[in-house]
Amino acid sequence: MHRPLNSAVGNVKTDHFEQPVDLCSVLTACAEDQREAWSHLHTLLCEAAEQRAYEIHIEPDEDCWRIRYRSPFNFSETRIDSTAGYQQTLTQLQDHLWQINDPRSARRALFEFPVYDISWLLRIDVVPSARGQTYRITLLRPSKEPSPRLDSLALSREQHTQIRSVLHERKGLLILAGDLEQPRLQTARALVQEMVAPDRKIVCADSAGHPLFPRTTQLTIDTPPTSAQLNTWSAMCQLGCDAIVSCQLFDRQLISHASRDTVVIQSIPGSTAADALERMLSIGIRSEALARTLSAIVVQRQVQCICRYCRQSQVPDDDGTAWLAEHSPIKAGNINDWLRHRMRSSFSQAQGCEKCGETGLGSVLDIFDIVPVGADVRDALYDTDIRYALSLLSSRTSLSTHLLNLAQEGIISLTEAVRVAPLAASND
Repeated sequence: MHRPLNSAVGNVKTDHFEQPVDLCSVLTACAEDQREAWSHLHTLLCEAAEQRAYEIHIEPDEDCWRIRYRSPFNFSETRIDSTAGYQQTLTQLQDHLWQINDPRSARRALFEFPVYDISWLLRIDVVPSARGQTYRITLLRPSKEPSPRLDSLALSREQHTQIRSVLHERKGLLILAGDLEQPRLQTARALVQEMVAPDRKIVCADSAGHPLFPRTTQLTIDTPPTSAQLNTWSAMCQLGCDAIVSCQLFDRQLISHASRDTVVIQSIPGSTAADALERMLSIGIRSEALARTLSAIVVQRQVQCICRYCRQSQVPDDDGTAWLAEHSPIKAGNINDWLRHRMRSSFSQAQGCEKCGETGLGSVLDIFDIVPVGADVRDALYDTDIRYALSLLSSRTSLSTHLLNLAQEGIISLTEAVRVAPLAASND
């Protein structure tokens, strides 16, 4: 598992599940002179969790270090002038991950470490730079938590039916789009488990540290993938598969399998269905091929809920008023519609309290937008009328309706709804 980011082909092992280094007990079962460094790492990870961050970037600067927390909702930076503690922590961590700590090479490793009282699976990337080593720590998932199933995802009954109908077809392409990698991976794994059956052969390309599923042939793929992994994956897809799930690797060749006798699930970055289609076209996939194979596009986004203990009324600002005018217009002359709108349009925000650590924030919620590809979209793709196909997909999104309902119920703020589905994006 502990190998350079760009390993030599002969050193890459793709035929076994690679275990992370277990460091969950080092906080209590370490030498006295190491305890402070491990506590420092624990504090760093807990601060990231408090900010809902999925990545921590530690970058040396001219006379300081900069620690950057990246979350779906914000990006924060802290300047560290006294770097000795961080240097000791990162050196100690690397000594436990690699037998030889070579500062001249780029490396990646998986490890388990407690965040608060929960064991998390984490990934560290170390890359040399002109000012020294730069680090990225990615919080992947709670290591003991089972991978979610389809029934546990925040899908409506209609959305469950839509997805299941696609998964149980004999062939076709399902695009799983989202602006964050880890939530997409979790959803793709849920879809894998939904398709498992004695009469189906399923192959899956996933990231290192993935869970193992029964009746599924899985392959670990690095980022970027090595030549050996690409060759192995290509051969694996030729084994007469009923379903191919590409969680980690974007493979243009899968479109040919989807057009014959295979259900293909492809995970790609994208914040809307139209965005996902544009990305497919931009890498060279022909519109006619998509017209033949594309069944649906599932868009996954994350929203920040507000704290239910310190929730209070929110008056829409100018951006919120404009957003409501677009997504919840009041029909002129219809008094019943006006009354319903006034009764439901009670929005909330949170100022912070002891329960939420003065942040005003609650849990993170995944929301889904499932856009089926109908005959009119297929006709537009066959005619290579890309602009019309994109406009059709944009008109069929249910994301703004879902966000409006969450805001009216006081689960998220109207400000959060505007952030996730801004007017500029909805009008494209």
